[in-house]
Amino acid sequence: MWRIIRRRLAIGFIRSSEWVLARVGRRRPYGILTLELTGELAEEGSEHRILGVLRRHTADYLALITLLRWARDDARLSGILIRCNDVQASWARLQGLRRSLERLRAAGKKVWIHLERAGVREYYLASAADRISLAAAATLDVTGLSSEAVFVLDALEKLGVQADVVQMGRYKSAGETFTRREMSVPHREMLESLVDDLFSQLVDAVASGRRRDPAAMREALGRGPFVASEAREAGLVDAIAYADEVEKDLIDACGGAATIERGARHRGASPARVGRHTRRARATFALLHIGGMIKPGDSVPGREGTSATGAETVAKALERVRTRRDIDALVVRVASPGGSVLGSDLIWRELMRVRDAKPVVVSCGDVAASGGYYVALAGTPLIAEAGTITGSIGVIAGKASLRGLYERLGISKQLVSRGRNAAMYSDYSPLDDAGRERIYTQADAFYRDFVAKVARARGLTDDAAVAVAEGRVWTGRQAVERGLVDELGGLEEAFAAAKRAAGVRADEPVTVERFPKPRRLWRVAVDVNLPHYGALEELLPILPSLRFVMRERVWAVLPFQLRFF
Repeated sequence: MWRIIRRRLAIGFIRSSEWVLARVGRRRPYGILTLELTGELAEEGSEHRILGVLRRHTADYLALITLLRWARDDARLSGILIRCNDVQASWARLQGLRRSLERLRAAGKKVWIHLERAGVREYYLASAADRISLAAAATLDVTGLSSEAVFVLDALEKLGVQADVVQMGRYKSAGETFTRREMSVPHREMLESLVDDLFSQLVDAVASGRRRDPAAMREALGRGPFVASEAREAGLVDAIAYADEVEKDLIDACGGAATIERGARHRGASPARVGRHTRRARATFALLHIGGMIKPGDSVPGREGTSATGAETVAKALERVRTRRDIDALVVRVASPGGSVLGSDLIWRELMRVRDAKPVVVSCGDVAASGGYYVALAGTPLIAEAGTITGSIGVIAGKASLRGLYERLGISKQLVSRGRNAAMYSDYSPLDDAGRERIYTQADAFYRDFVAKVARARGLTDDAAVAVAEGRVWTGRQAVERGLVDELGGLEEAFAAAKRAAGVRADEPVTVERFPKPRRLWRVAVDVNLPHYGALEELLPILPSLRFVMRERVWAVLPFQLRFF
């Protein structure tokens, strides 16, 4: 069991601002815990400070699985009711959360889930419950899995922008967004394999949870959406009811005398009391988040956690982790599609320096691909969920020529240069053969180094490393089979591995300190967030890539973003 201090966690997304941190203080007897899971389940919570005094917290995935861990160890608790609606989380976080629910059931707790606004994500979680109920007027919006690849070549041509991209690895299709109108054969082969495996994981999990034949469940999941009566007739839910009726039924199922504990008051305690209690932990582990695009320089905060991880910010944090004698191990949570090759390599180097001093364990989140996988290679062990999107061992390089756009705007440029390739990076001229050869040489050198690092870190022969590279993207389950990942699991398994490596007993609590430290609010105030909804949101996944096309030369980045419907 592990506890969290130093950066206290507010469980805001389950509609409570009370602390869920330590087993302290007296509480009235109760038997049922109720939670509401809705909205963004952030990979990394945020805490903004004003002059180091006032703080604003947002909750995260770690806070929730910590709560569920304590719930399953609580002898007073006999049941848990979760209202699960519009959960915004991707596959790996959902798998870790579902595993926590399965462990609650295995501990003898009744787990009931009530749905009102439910799709594939919510139903996947609910299938781990003893009982699923659906509101009478609700729709179970389960329609299988699909993914979309976006291509912007025609839009760029209309704007007068020409993208010139070199890819290392036949599956490294990130540049195809800008240079093609449809998927190439390798791109489609890779995406078909990913969706097949993820859908198989979905079907197997739901069929097991509902005790149904997998073939029948596969057929049922493709027939949606379902109105409430159809969902019950198909055996997808157990009851049609309102939330208050479900709560009363659970009280009866727990003996009729159970009282309700709402949300995060479970295990709650004041910050001062939490601090006194958790200082008894003998070991301290650092937890470092690497999320969003990877870049040189400073990290960029986002709506929930980090939108871009800066190598300089991470290096400063890791220097503190490496030199502090009271930190016994480092757990790194990687949730990044990659980005700058330089930024990725600088972070990898700092992680290896920490590894020379103390254990480093890596836990992969929804995506740890390309540059994200590059930095994850420092982990021993390297742990991923079955649905983690990983691999993508390859690089792309290139530039964008804006001459056509300038001409449409009535802008012209004249270049005066010295040196054969002095104008190679000008946005006014396309690459010539000599420039393309130089960019290819850069990309090839980085790709060879990437593959060599994979071979050394994963104990593979050169030929075996090349066979799993080529820019090919894998699920976590596929990556384990190919030696790219050590084991399947999430943050809880990563902390267990860190305990073993640091010589800490499995049942001994540890203090977890987060890195990097939160930024002061006055530095965050100037950050501008783009709208959450509307047509612009469809372009958000490719905007970071467009920025890198304009500013960076060589990238290790995931070739697409998987979004499931």
